[in-house]
Amino acid sequence: MADLVTLAEAKLWLRIDGDDEDSTILLLIAAASEAVLTTADGWDGTGEVPARLKLACLARIAVSDQDRANVSAGTGEDRLVQPFRALDV
Repeated sequence: MADLVTLAEAKLWLRIDGDDEDSTILLLIAAASEAVLTTADGWDGTGEVPARLKLACLARIAVSDQDRANVSAGTGEDRLVQPFRALDV
């Protein structure tokens, strides 16, 4: 699955200079891209990334970056692990 935004775009959005946080930002980009594309399954992934999808990805990245220290157990991670749940019926 391709990332919806580049490292440079995310750093500009987050107003981060330097490369100390690059590995963390790359992780946030990958997770946000996957989350957005799981929801927005109407885009086939070809051509330029639609602006709305880029903005959704950047918004998720910003929230994840800003709330790193304030995430309570059972809140933020639920949305991330939901697609991997095996539901028994």
